[in-house]
Amino acid sequence: MTASLLCDREMRKNPRQRLLLLCGLPRLLAALLISAVLLAPNTGQAGDARSYTFDTYSNWVQKYRDAKPDFKPGDVLTSRDIERMRPFVPPGFLEDLDFPEFQAPIIATRNNTPRQDFVNCTEKYQSQVKLLPNGALANYVCGQPIADSSINTSDPTSGIKAAWNFNFRWQHYGITKCAPVITWARFPGTHAGYAPNYENPPQDWVAGVGGWTFEHPGMDEMASIYGGGGALERTLQLFYSRLYYTHLAPLSEKGGVLPIEEAPNFEFKEFDGFFSPFDIRGTAFVTYRYADAGRADDAWAYLPTLRRVRRISIEVKSDSLLGTDHTLEDFYGFTGRPLEWDWHFLGWKDVLTVMDSKYDFQRTYGPKGIVPNDQWQLRRFAVVQRIPKNPRHTYGSVINFWDAENWDSFYEVAFDRHGRLWKLWFYPKRWSEDFEHPYYAQINHGTQVTNFQGVQVEDVQNNHATVWPCYCGYPVPDLKVLPVFLSASKLEEIHR
Repeated sequence: MTASLLCDREMRKNPRQRLLLLCGLPRLLAALLISAVLLAPNTGQAGDARSYTFDTYSNWVQKYRDAKPDFKPGDVLTSRDIERMRPFVPPGFLEDLDFPEFQAPIIATRNNTPRQDFVNCTEKYQSQVKLLPNGALANYVCGQPIADSSINTSDPTSGIKAAWNFNFRWQHYGITKCAPVITWARFPGTHAGYAPNYENPPQDWVAGVGGWTFEHPGMDEMASIYGGGGALERTLQLFYSRLYYTHLAPLSEKGGVLPIEEAPNFEFKEFDGFFSPFDIRGTAFVTYRYADAGRADDAWAYLPTLRRVRRISIEVKSDSLLGTDHTLEDFYGFTGRPLEWDWHFLGWKDVLTVMDSKYDFQRTYGPKGIVPNDQWQLRRFAVVQRIPKNPRHTYGSVINFWDAENWDSFYEVAFDRHGRLWKLWFYPKRWSEDFEHPYYAQINHGTQVTNFQGVQVEDVQNNHATVWPCYCGYPVPDLKVLPVFLSASKLEEIHR
């Protein structure tokens, strides 16, 4: 059966999968991805979480808004303490902690404030920032745009205010070295004996971000990353880079703009390139986010099956990324354009999370292999709902949990177009100043940023997950090399 017929048939049968958009990709790639969906076994629903709706989370926030813990730093919570954790772990995530081996050593909440130049920007410029009637910002230079004190449930603009604080959180110059390993897992099952062949990114990609080398963790370290259950089906390897062009606190004396001619026109550019396995090797994307908040992104893809670059529909950003449970728009917890969503602030909430991991690289365990085997702390989060203005968007709505101190993302919850819980994301983090691995310490120390350890995405409707161990850095970019590497015109030259 041709790829186009498969697209038509599957779109009629299951429009939520939005397979139709895959038909805009080359037919070979479309057929490959659709086949993966059609042949993947469905082993049933994932417990009670399949019945959760937005009201489940809204009611949880309201019920436990002022809850105080009866545990303290130094305590070790186990599965016997699920009810003690219920006020502080969002529904859906809590159920995944209920297994005999679970332990959560509680540590003191540590201040992880952004670097002083970002704090200085906030103090200097925040008072001049205005929210326009369409939700855009005016007079924003750098630092945190909106004071936390002005975000509350009685102000209907608090949702978009929170979105801008997240969008312009402290990220140094952006991630310029990141190589996640993306693994698909299906429940139940075991991955005992699973031994993926990890590779390094193509040397011309690594050189393209400015002369840094790249190091995977050692194989012993890699083996310890995947604990617990889940049948690991397939591993993809991705090289990723994002560079911010404007609103840069380290360059506040120069208006926060990179010293290159095109910089004032852009907020950021990013590159996503897949180099393993063989059937997707060379697939790469470049995305432009413009400084004008009302201007749509531009994106291009290099597709090996066509051996050429083509512009891609921006709607593809909300579809499955090469068959994973993640989309391009899900990066960082949200990487869409704030003005394309309606925002609602649900409240401030104390939540247990992994912010100061005791490891350089993540550890996971549990029956599904997606729970961080780490130390936890209680932190204050802004809980925000976003609803897409585009009626054809994959998600019906999404809830984000953003840290009140540095506005980084730790939890995310997505609902389908029928309002049913669909996906859960958890983002364990490692403070940049805590890295001990010589390579990652070198490129991260001094940045004072929360660094991705990984991403766990669970599809509760299909008993499936995507696990992303991430190895990231925030070095000062080489401005003679990286902007050229991020150019759409270079896509054909940098593929493998």
